[in-house]
Amino acid sequence: MLLYCFPHAGGASTTYRSWQRLLPVGIVVCPMSYATVGLSSGADLPAAAAVLADRIGADPAEPVAFFGHSMGALVAFEVARTLRARGRRGPVALVAAGHVAPHVPAPGPVLHGLPSDDFWREVRTLGGGRDDLIDDPELRAAVESRVRSEFRAAETYRYTPSYPLDCDVLAIVGAEDDRSPVEGMREWRMHTLGGFTMNVLPGGHFFVDAYRHEVLMMIQAALAATGATGRTGRTGVG
Repeated sequence: MLLYCFPHAGGASTTYRSWQRLLPVGIVVCPMSYATVGLSSGADLPAAAAVLADRIGADPAEPVAFFGHSMGALVAFEVARTLRARGRRGPVALVAAGHVAPHVPAPGPVLHGLPSDDFWREVRTLGGGRDDLIDDPELRAAVESRVRSEFRAAETYRYTPSYPLDCDVLAIVGAEDDRSPVEGMREWRMHTLGGFTMNVLPGGHFFVDAYRHEVLMMIQAALAATGATGRTGRTGVG
Protein backbone atom coordinates (compact mmCIF):
# COMPACT_ATOMS: atom_id res chain seq x y z
CA MET A 1 0.00 0.00 0.00
CA LEU A 2 1.37 3.40 -1.01
CA LEU A 3 0.19 6.22 1.27
CA TYR A 4 0.51 9.58 -0.51
CA CYS A 5 0.57 12.46 1.99
CA PHE A 6 -0.40 16.01 1.00
CA PRO A 7 0.68 18.83 3.38
CA HIS A 8 -1.20 21.92 4.47
CA ALA A 9 -0.66 25.35 2.89
CA GLY A 10 2.85 26.44 3.76
CA GLY A 11 3.70 22.92 4.91
CA ALA A 12 6.55 20.70 3.79
CA SER A 13 6.63 17.13 2.56
CA THR A 14 9.34 16.42 5.14
CA THR A 15 6.60 16.55 7.80
CA TYR A 16 5.64 13.00 6.89
CA ARG A 17 9.04 11.34 6.63
CA SER A 18 8.93 10.25 10.27
CA TRP A 19 5.64 8.45 9.65
CA GLN A 20 7.42 5.65 7.79
CA ARG A 21 8.98 4.18 10.92
CA LEU A 22 5.71 4.49 12.83
CA LEU A 23 3.48 2.60 10.41
CA PRO A 24 3.53 -1.12 9.52
CA VAL A 25 6.02 -2.20 6.87
CA GLY A 26 3.15 -2.93 4.47
CA ILE A 27 2.44 0.81 4.20
CA VAL A 28 4.94 2.91 2.24
CA VAL A 29 4.72 6.64 2.99
CA CYS A 30 5.04 8.88 -0.10
CA PRO A 31 5.25 12.57 0.91
CA MET A 32 4.09 14.93 -1.83
CA SER A 33 5.74 18.29 -2.45
CA TYR A 34 4.13 21.40 -3.94
CA ALA A 35 7.47 22.91 -4.92
CA THR A 36 7.14 22.43 -8.69
CA VAL A 37 3.38 22.21 -9.29
CA GLY A 38 2.71 25.91 -9.79
CA LEU A 39 1.10 26.77 -6.47
CA SER A 40 3.88 29.23 -5.69
CA SER A 41 3.40 31.00 -9.02
CA GLY A 42 -0.37 31.42 -9.05
CA ALA A 43 -1.70 28.08 -10.29
CA ASP A 44 -5.09 27.15 -8.94
CA LEU A 45 -5.57 24.06 -6.85
CA PRO A 46 -7.10 21.76 -9.53
CA ALA A 47 -4.27 22.61 -11.94
CA ALA A 48 -1.69 21.73 -9.31
CA ALA A 49 -3.58 18.51 -8.54
CA ALA A 50 -3.34 17.53 -12.20
CA VAL A 51 0.45 17.77 -12.06
CA LEU A 52 0.55 15.77 -8.82
CA ALA A 53 -1.61 13.09 -10.43
CA ASP A 54 1.10 12.68 -13.07
CA ARG A 55 3.64 11.93 -10.35
CA ILE A 56 1.64 8.99 -9.06
CA GLY A 57 2.14 7.15 -12.31
CA ALA A 58 -0.18 5.62 -14.84
CA ASP A 59 -0.59 2.25 -13.13
CA PRO A 60 0.86 1.92 -9.61
CA ALA A 61 1.97 -1.63 -8.87
CA GLU A 62 0.38 -1.42 -5.43
CA PRO A 63 -2.92 -0.04 -4.11
CA VAL A 64 -2.71 3.63 -3.12
CA ALA A 65 -4.33 5.71 -0.39
CA PHE A 66 -4.30 9.47 0.18
CA PHE A 67 -3.89 11.53 3.35
CA GLY A 68 -4.33 15.30 3.28
CA HIS A 69 -4.24 17.87 6.05
CA SER A 70 -6.02 21.23 5.71
CA MET A 71 -5.45 22.39 2.11
CA GLY A 72 -3.87 19.00 1.53
CA ALA A 73 -7.28 17.37 1.96
CA LEU A 74 -8.62 19.40 -0.96
CA VAL A 75 -5.53 18.60 -3.03
CA ALA A 76 -5.90 14.88 -2.30
CA PHE A 77 -9.57 15.03 -3.28
CA GLU A 78 -8.80 16.78 -6.58
CA VAL A 79 -5.97 14.35 -7.37
CA ALA A 80 -8.39 11.46 -6.82
CA ARG A 81 -10.92 13.10 -9.16
CA THR A 82 -8.21 13.72 -11.77
CA LEU A 83 -7.13 10.08 -11.72
CA ARG A 84 -10.73 8.96 -12.18
CA ALA A 85 -11.26 11.38 -15.07
CA ARG A 86 -8.19 9.93 -16.77
CA GLY A 87 -9.43 6.38 -16.34
CA ARG A 88 -6.66 5.52 -13.91
CA ARG A 89 -6.85 3.67 -10.62
CA GLY A 90 -7.52 6.01 -7.73
CA PRO A 91 -7.07 5.60 -3.99
CA VAL A 92 -8.77 2.84 -2.04
CA ALA A 93 -9.11 5.30 0.85
CA LEU A 94 -8.93 9.05 1.30
CA VAL A 95 -8.18 10.48 4.76
CA ALA A 96 -9.20 14.13 5.06
CA ALA A 97 -7.93 15.91 8.17
CA GLY A 98 -8.74 19.46 9.21
CA HIS A 99 -10.65 20.78 6.21
CA VAL A 100 -14.39 20.94 5.64
CA ALA A 101 -15.84 19.02 2.71
CA PRO A 102 -15.05 20.47 -0.73
CA HIS A 103 -18.54 21.88 -1.33
CA VAL A 104 -18.71 23.59 2.09
CA PRO A 105 -17.40 27.19 2.35
CA ALA A 106 -14.43 27.25 4.71
CA PRO A 107 -15.14 29.36 7.78
CA GLY A 108 -12.73 31.87 9.25
CA PRO A 109 -10.87 34.87 7.83
CA VAL A 110 -9.33 34.94 4.36
CA LEU A 111 -5.59 35.32 4.89
CA HIS A 112 -3.85 35.48 1.55
CA GLY A 113 -4.57 39.18 0.92
CA LEU A 114 -3.64 40.47 4.36
CA PRO A 115 -0.67 42.78 4.96
CA SER A 116 2.46 40.89 5.89
CA ASP A 117 2.35 41.39 9.67
CA ASP A 118 -1.34 40.52 9.82
CA PHE A 119 -0.82 37.50 7.59
CA TRP A 120 1.86 36.02 9.80
CA ARG A 121 -0.09 36.83 12.94
CA GLU A 122 -2.98 34.74 11.63
CA VAL A 123 -0.63 31.93 10.62
CA ARG A 124 0.73 31.91 14.17
CA THR A 125 -2.82 31.81 15.54
CA LEU A 126 -3.60 28.78 13.40
CA GLY A 127 -0.58 27.06 14.91
CA GLY A 128 1.01 26.05 11.64
CA GLY A 129 4.02 28.35 11.56
CA ARG A 130 7.35 27.88 13.27
CA ASP A 131 7.86 30.66 15.79
CA ASP A 132 11.53 30.99 14.86
CA LEU A 133 10.54 31.64 11.23
CA ILE A 134 7.68 34.00 12.05
CA ASP A 135 9.87 36.05 14.39
CA ASP A 136 12.70 36.42 11.85
CA PRO A 137 11.93 39.08 9.17
CA GLU A 138 14.53 37.67 6.76
CA LEU A 139 13.22 34.12 6.97
CA ARG A 140 9.66 35.35 6.62
CA ALA A 141 10.55 37.33 3.51
CA ALA A 142 12.22 34.27 1.98
CA VAL A 143 9.11 32.09 2.19
CA GLU A 144 6.20 34.54 2.29
CA SER A 145 5.45 34.50 -1.43
CA ARG A 146 5.21 30.71 -1.50
CA VAL A 147 3.16 30.42 1.67
CA ARG A 148 0.80 33.22 0.68
CA SER A 149 0.31 31.69 -2.78
CA GLU A 150 -0.61 28.32 -1.28
CA PHE A 151 -3.12 30.00 1.02
CA ARG A 152 -4.53 31.78 -2.02
CA ALA A 153 -4.98 28.46 -3.84
CA ALA A 154 -6.86 27.00 -0.88
CA GLU A 155 -8.96 30.09 -0.17
CA THR A 156 -10.03 30.64 -3.79
CA TYR A 157 -10.85 26.98 -4.44
CA ARG A 158 -14.40 26.41 -5.64
CA TYR A 159 -15.87 22.93 -5.85
CA THR A 160 -17.12 21.78 -9.24
CA PRO A 161 -19.91 19.20 -8.89
CA SER A 162 -19.15 15.70 -10.15
CA TYR A 163 -19.88 12.09 -9.31
CA PRO A 164 -18.81 10.97 -5.83
CA LEU A 165 -15.64 8.96 -5.41
CA ASP A 166 -15.93 5.22 -4.85
CA CYS A 167 -13.22 4.91 -2.20
CA ASP A 168 -13.62 4.85 1.56
CA VAL A 169 -13.33 8.27 3.21
CA LEU A 170 -12.14 8.95 6.74
CA ALA A 171 -12.57 12.48 8.07
CA ILE A 172 -10.55 13.48 11.13
CA VAL A 173 -11.33 16.71 12.95
CA GLY A 174 -10.00 18.61 15.95
CA ALA A 175 -12.79 19.35 18.43
CA GLU A 176 -11.55 22.93 18.91
CA ASP A 177 -10.80 23.66 15.25
CA ASP A 178 -12.87 26.69 14.24
CA ARG A 179 -11.53 26.48 10.68
CA SER A 180 -12.99 23.01 10.09
CA PRO A 181 -15.90 22.42 12.47
CA VAL A 182 -17.44 18.99 12.97
CA GLU A 183 -20.56 19.85 10.94
CA GLY A 184 -18.49 20.78 7.89
CA MET A 185 -16.23 17.74 8.24
CA ARG A 186 -19.24 15.42 8.37
CA GLU A 187 -20.21 16.62 4.89
CA TRP A 188 -17.31 14.62 3.42
CA ARG A 189 -19.76 11.70 3.40
CA MET A 190 -21.44 13.35 0.39
CA HIS A 191 -18.33 12.76 -1.72
CA THR A 192 -18.08 8.99 -1.71
CA LEU A 193 -20.10 5.93 -2.58
CA GLY A 194 -17.77 3.93 -0.34
CA GLY A 195 -17.65 3.77 3.41
CA PHE A 196 -17.50 6.93 5.49
CA THR A 197 -16.14 7.38 9.01
CA MET A 198 -15.47 10.52 11.05
CA ASN A 199 -13.26 10.64 14.11
CA VAL A 200 -12.93 13.60 16.49
CA LEU A 201 -9.74 14.32 18.41
CA PRO A 202 -8.99 17.05 20.95
CA GLY A 203 -7.15 20.11 19.75
CA GLY A 204 -7.27 22.85 17.17
CA HIS A 205 -6.31 23.05 13.52
CA PHE A 206 -2.98 21.31 13.99
CA PHE A 207 -4.23 18.39 16.06
CA VAL A 208 -2.37 16.17 13.57
CA ASP A 209 0.92 17.23 15.18
CA ALA A 210 -0.30 17.11 18.77
CA TYR A 211 -2.01 13.72 18.38
CA ARG A 212 0.19 12.07 15.79
CA HIS A 213 0.00 8.62 17.39
CA GLU A 214 -3.79 8.67 17.40
CA VAL A 215 -3.96 9.97 13.83
CA LEU A 216 -1.66 7.22 12.60
CA MET A 217 -3.70 4.58 14.39
CA MET A 218 -6.82 5.89 12.65
CA ILE A 219 -5.08 5.89 9.26
CA GLN A 220 -3.81 2.37 9.83
CA ALA A 221 -7.30 1.14 10.74
CA ALA A 222 -8.85 2.86 7.71
CA LEU A 223 -6.34 1.26 5.35
CA ALA A 224 -6.73 -2.16 6.96
CA ALA A 225 -10.51 -1.90 6.49
CA THR A 226 -10.03 -1.71 2.71
CA GLY A 227 -8.41 -5.16 2.73
CA ALA A 228 -5.65 -3.87 0.48
CA THR A 229 -2.75 -3.63 2.92
CA GLY A 230 -1.97 -7.33 3.19
CA ARG A 231 0.20 -8.82 5.89
CA THR A 232 2.76 -6.62 7.58
CA GLY A 233 5.78 -7.26 9.69
CA ARG A 234 4.51 -5.06 12.52
CA THR A 235 1.17 -4.87 14.20
CA GLY A 236 0.71 -1.22 15.06
CA VAL A 237 2.02 2.25 15.48
CA GLY A 238 5.15 2.38 17.62
